[in-house]
Amino acid sequence: MKIKNIFLYAISGLLLLTACNQAPKEDKKEPIAQSMTSTEKAEEEKLPTISEFTSVDKGFSILTSAIEASDLKEVLNGDGRFTILAPINLAFEKMPEGAVEKLLLPENKDQLSDILKYHIIPSAISKEDIAIAVREGRGSVPLKTLGGKFITASLKGDSVFLIDEMGNGSTLITTDVEASNGFIHTLEVVMMPKE
Repeated sequence: MKIKNIFLYAISGLLLLTACNQAPKEDKKEPIAQSMTSTEKAEEEKLPTISEFTSVDKGFSILTSAIEASDLKEVLNGDGRFTILAPINLAFEKMPEGAVEKLLLPENKDQLSDILKYHIIPSAISKEDIAIAVREGRGSVPLKTLGGKFITASLKGDSVFLIDEMGNGSTLITTDVEASNGFIHTLEVVMMPKE
């Protein structure tokens, strides 16, 4: 009887050891193939240029027409870093009747270009950059535009307020819209340089 019990214990122990040594089977699944390569993802995540961004936003349809008529599209699609103070359609609609149509005529290309360059700063500056410069400038700071003229920036509460050379003012509505080559800040007024 003792031998029979020893035999049963030995078999039980052997079965127990075998069971404990076997790792549970893992459900090995093939990894899901990535739907896009890393290059494709990078291209998809790439930000549009300033010109590309404004050309697809219906709120900038007049600005887009002006950029194309002035030949500044290449500049705003280029590799440089820019900030555009982008007037929305409503800003152009506030201009005197017929003014926009007149500016878009080929013979007024230089004047249109001067006005648009007055809305472009040849470096990428965020709203916070402007606010810091205003605080360091004791309340206001001149921002040099692509055309070499200046717009004065100040703060009204948390908003950036701009004044052009003709005395027109506008608060930045939307700020820090990032493009691959800079920033877009929107305005509700077309800023005008002195002639």
